[in-house]
Amino acid sequence: MKEFTRRRYVQSATAATAGLGVLGAAGVASASGYSVISTRGHYSGDGDLNSGYSVLDYETDGSVPGEDTGCVSELTVHVHGYDNDEQTALTNFQEAYDNLIGAGYGGEIAGFTWDSNAPNKYDPLDWGGFGTGQEIAQQNGYALAQFALNYKYWCPNSDLRLTCHSLGAQVVLNALRILNVNDDWNGGNYRFASVHMLGAAQDNEAPTTEWMDTYNAISDETVATFGYHSEDDSTLQNLYWPRELDRALGETGYEDGNTPAPNYVENDVTSQVGSDHSSYMVNCADEIVYHMANDSYYG
Repeated sequence: MKEFTRRRYVQSATAATAGLGVLGAAGVASASGYSVISTRGHYSGDGDLNSGYSVLDYETDGSVPGEDTGCVSELTVHVHGYDNDEQTALTNFQEAYDNLIGAGYGGEIAGFTWDSNAPNKYDPLDWGGFGTGQEIAQQNGYALAQFALNYKYWCPNSDLRLTCHSLGAQVVLNALRILNVNDDWNGGNYRFASVHMLGAAQDNEAPTTEWMDTYNAISDETVATFGYHSEDDSTLQNLYWPRELDRALGETGYEDGNTPAPNYVENDVTSQVGSDHSSYMVNCADEIVYHMANDSYYG
């Protein structure tokens, strides 16, 4: 089990503002190849913050570039999905690392782990805890936004990218919305080099003009954003639709008839992924790395 160092920041924050903080001391490289950013233990099973934490707090394992070690030319942060305990999350990060590096990615990789398994899976009034899981995911957007702001402040010339799986898309999209109205972020002219959403457990209107705050956040705060969906994704078909009464972005792509952000690129990966919701990274790493290498073309 990894040990984590607490990161706390001096300036307070509102829903629209994340404060800059002071970096920790240098750490050692992760033996697994990736580093870890964590908000584990910050939220209760009811979706409430536990005592002693703010929405901006996160910890690191001592090897995160920009936080614990020097700046790097490029960092990708991967956000896992729903119902991952700590060990499952680390396995997810190792899979992301192995497949992205194996596909030719040359940057550094960090995982962002959060309390996605905290909700009560046996609560019949909460659809197996998924509603609370979404609340926790949305709240974690603040911590991810705080990390991104800190990283770009200290490493402005480094490319910062996000990949995410399933419910991790709600963490990522809320971080984009938060940063889109943040004076420190926008004053620095910071942007994500790319965002990649794999099997996103998010309403399929999200990247379109039907959700203008998200449309604007994608358009303004990313060079390019990529969605990867499988029309045969049985997890999203059987779990997202009955709970939300809406189709998931990761099943259908953006909703027909709507206009997506101009730098949003939809990718139908049904032939690679099929019904296996857990296999996006394994089967799509080549495309993800290609899109990373050519982000400006799509932006």
